[in-house]
Amino acid sequence: MICVGVPDVQSASTEARKLVEEGVKLIELCGAFGGAGLAAVTSAVQGRVPVGAVFYGSDAAAGLSRLLGGAVG
Repeated sequence: MICVGVPDVQSASTEARKLVEEGVKLIELCGAFGGAGLAAVTSAVQGRVPVGAVFYGSDAAAGLSRLLGGAVG
């Protein structure tokens, strides 16, 4: 398992492409990326590996906002 922290979706797409080139077989995103982030990373790897994501329910929004500095919304 490789864990990569990124500051934004564009960086995630770039890192995902690099990871695929290095032989990664599966990518799983954290829930803060949302549907648009999942779509962007999926597009970036051009179907070469499966891309999945954990999603949080609306009840988690306040906690995620505290954790991520207001980046959720």
